[in-house]
Amino acid sequence: MIEFAGFEMPVSYSGILEEHRAVRTAAGLFDLSHMGEFELRGPHALELLERALTNSAVRLVDGQAQYTLLCLENGGTIDDLIVYRLKPQHYLLCVNAANIEADREWLLELNRAGAEFRDISEETALIALQGPGAPGILRNLTAVALEALKRFHTVSAQVASTQCLIARTGYTGEDGFELFTAAEGAAELFESILEAGRSAGLVPCGLGARDTLRMEAGLPLYGHELDRDTTPLEAGLAAFVKFGRDFIGSKALAAEQAAGLRKHLIGIRTRDGRSIPRQGYQVLRDGTPVGVVTSGSFAPTFERPLAMAYVSDGSISAGAAVDVVIRGRQVAAEVVALPFYRRSPGKAGGNN
Repeated sequence: MIEFAGFEMPVSYSGILEEHRAVRTAAGLFDLSHMGEFELRGPHALELLERALTNSAVRLVDGQAQYTLLCLENGGTIDDLIVYRLKPQHYLLCVNAANIEADREWLLELNRAGAEFRDISEETALIALQGPGAPGILRNLTAVALEALKRFHTVSAQVASTQCLIARTGYTGEDGFELFTAAEGAAELFESILEAGRSAGLVPCGLGARDTLRMEAGLPLYGHELDRDTTPLEAGLAAFVKFGRDFIGSKALAAEQAAGLRKHLIGIRTRDGRSIPRQGYQVLRDGTPVGVVTSGSFAPTFERPLAMAYVSDGSISAGAAVDVVIRGRQVAAEVVALPFYRRSPGKAGGNN
């Protein structure tokens, strides 16, 4: 257990490798109740979202969700999040635990038209069931036709005996579901799902496996690939920036897009297959510093270390040779296209 964003969180239950491989081949269950949730209602809710977020919530229909970002005027990232449209004029935002206070204050400052805003983080729990076996496990616990629930869509229903908002979203690179529920019923729900999935290989998973899974899938983590000095475009998230609207940061991001990026996110693997590039390690090209590692660890699916890094040289692309300074020693590495891992539809453990 470690302290994380004011919560005591499990790094692992049975071991990071075992938990990671369970999610890739069967299923894993995560307690994500440390995440923040905001509720927006009223005729001015959409107006606030359109002003604050890089993606356009106008396109959402009831029960649909989208990945998006909060930016500063200079384009730096305050947070990345998911916004859910529950009903007309009724939205749910799921934000990173470490940024709850900053996000809340930023949105309240922008909320000049008076949308109804509630921070429901303390009363809301979030449990994620992830992996190729997730649909089969959840199907036995709810009356909802899960095969009709598309990716990034939601439905309200009972799971076991607990009322939930079921979202087909996740942070692992696998199929799966995130279940929002009242905090007081979360422990019972977690145990019910765990018991129902044991025979299918379901295991409880901690922060360690969550990090290795998201890194293999090339998904950014705030404080690593994203921060106030990094823009969504630099992080490779241009698909989630919808121009043609006056959102906070739009002018700076448009100027950046026209002028070219200061840095680019790349994937790296060390040639020896053993040395691990960690966050903060320097990246060299032909002996010259060109960037820094943002995330790096042993990647269980590939049985070798992998890392993500920002480099200032836009010509560095897949196949390029670089070096990483690891404990004072230059270790040969090569650039790899992101994401490292991409799930093959209908198959467990597929990769690109």
